[in-house]
Amino acid sequence: MIRGSVDRFSAERPPQSREELRPADAPSPFESRRPPARSAAAAPRPIPVEIAFLSDYGVPIEALHYAAALARRQGVTADAALLAEGVVGQEAFYRALADHLGVAFVDTDIDLAPWALATASRGYLRLREHESGLRWLFAPKGAEIMRLMSAVRTARGRPLFAVTTRARFTEALRRADPVDVVRAASFSAERVDRDLCVRGSLRRKPLGVASAAFLLLVASLFAPFEVASLAAAFALAAGFLGSVFLRLFACAASGESEPQAEWIDDARLPVYTIVIALYKEAAVARQLARAIDRFDYPRAKLDVKFVVEEDDEATAAALRSHPPRTPHEIIVAPEGAPRTKPRALNIAMPLARGALVAVYDAEDLPDGRQLRRAAALFAQMPPSVACLQASLVIDNGATNWMTGLFALEYAALFDVYNKGLSAMGLPIFLGGTSNHFRFGALREIGFWDAWNVTEDADLGLRLARAGYSVRTFDSATFEEAPAAFRALVKQRTRWFKGWMQTALVHCRHPARLFADLGARRALAVLAMFMGGILGPLLGPLLMSRLTYDALYGPLLAPQTTFQIACSTLWCFLAISGAVALLWPLAIGLRRRKLAVRKRALLYLPLWLLMLSIACWRAFYELWRRPFHWEKTEHGLTMRGLPDASAADFTQRATA
Repeated sequence: MIRGSVDRFSAERPPQSREELRPADAPSPFESRRPPARSAAAAPRPIPVEIAFLSDYGVPIEALHYAAALARRQGVTADAALLAEGVVGQEAFYRALADHLGVAFVDTDIDLAPWALATASRGYLRLREHESGLRWLFAPKGAEIMRLMSAVRTARGRPLFAVTTRARFTEALRRADPVDVVRAASFSAERVDRDLCVRGSLRRKPLGVASAAFLLLVASLFAPFEVASLAAAFALAAGFLGSVFLRLFACAASGESEPQAEWIDDARLPVYTIVIALYKEAAVARQLARAIDRFDYPRAKLDVKFVVEEDDEATAAALRSHPPRTPHEIIVAPEGAPRTKPRALNIAMPLARGALVAVYDAEDLPDGRQLRRAAALFAQMPPSVACLQASLVIDNGATNWMTGLFALEYAALFDVYNKGLSAMGLPIFLGGTSNHFRFGALREIGFWDAWNVTEDADLGLRLARAGYSVRTFDSATFEEAPAAFRALVKQRTRWFKGWMQTALVHCRHPARLFADLGARRALAVLAMFMGGILGPLLGPLLMSRLTYDALYGPLLAPQTTFQIACSTLWCFLAISGAVALLWPLAIGLRRRKLAVRKRALLYLPLWLLMLSIACWRAFYELWRRPFHWEKTEHGLTMRGLPDASAADFTQRATA
């Protein structure tokens, strides 16, 4: 509960003159944003009631007509258009409204009654009882403003309510019960289906069983007993062949054209919530603000939420110093466990106003038309399509060989592999950013699992098991790759640990997995886990064993029919595995026009070794600190405009 008092507001008389809101000799705060004057020949429509009163407070008539016309075009209320375009500041608007209504304006901490949240859905909050008689707090918008005006006209005596800004209203709502906010954010997915959440699946017993099975498989592979060794080898071969063929089929299917979005008028566009979870990201605050303002979307229909941790005042201060022009809120995540990105996203969800939700990272530079194209595609697609995934593109690939290979890997993943999976109607392990969701689908599955450190992959699978599908679409978001080996290993460690968590959760009950997904999609998921986890874990060991058998064993000189069959299988698996690795890279390199990065492929063995190191490190951390989130630092490399080739690709994709 926020402690404060409304004494100073309820006891004060409202200003007797409207000019008391600003000094008599001061210019109008709205003059700098005055739009061009309307033609004298045009017959202006009446100014909507919810903003007409502002003409008495120094707002030019032209500005009010401009806001009204914009509101009609965008299908929003006039006050929403006025505030979204910055013609009038939120503080000035609600101060003027409070004076017009003859009620108090609250501009400090708000003391709510214990049961205040019961009326929040109706647009007002109950204040703690006070001797002045004030009972209710409003931050009205649209028709609510007109209703309050009517209530004031019919009231006997002074109304018993106060007015505040929307930002203070939502902040008071969020902080009214911080314990419940923390609990809901941490366990929202578990309240829907605990069996599909990681916290219960990582208890010592199931983790121990899974680890023991894995270690037994590795020990059998190198056991001196031929029967055990061959049994382990055949089991791994079956799994890896499934992963190889899945990648090859995805490459072949990735060339299919994706649906093109039809134009949607501003009035038909839905409200879009953008959520960005931030921690120690002060360095990229200015860049982030510019990225938000580049969106070609009606500002009155954007609902931007920045979520910062309670102990990260530097990031909050940077956002306040370099805010986007787009209306936004800075939400402070209360202290609590776990300290993860999905928990921060969950904290923002009860305050989301949009029918669609987009998730971005701090360093992202999305295509300006991405929201509009996603909204248009959602309008065309059936409700079962719950998520659209944009392509992620690395724009600092020229820094060194690591960022170069990172750029090639992302091109292979987002422009080839994921597009192929989407074309085949298979589940997709989402990327952590540039995901666009239907809010209703997110709410149905309990939003994100706050304890999963690769929440994106898990969410894609939980959506699939709930009967929803994920599609990719041709829009790009530019990202920054880690340029230091240590930072890269730490990032990949978290990713692998989250994949291991997700595999443990969804493979604990195989019968239910197949019942939820069907045999074809369930087998595809198992193949993804096989190649994505066991591949990096066992890759160096298997290559060592293959090399040993080639030099000293019967691999290249089999004697018996059985040895010939085994040698053929192992050689086919090695060659097809190499093709499945290189073919997506080659296609992605061509589609993203990354020929200048092909020299980085010379370092591919080092890259694969790095993945193996990170995967074994993740296996260790799964036991030692399973829910620890290793932060990836951003803003460490110089990032200018994206490469001409990449920008050209985006222009073609969004045309």
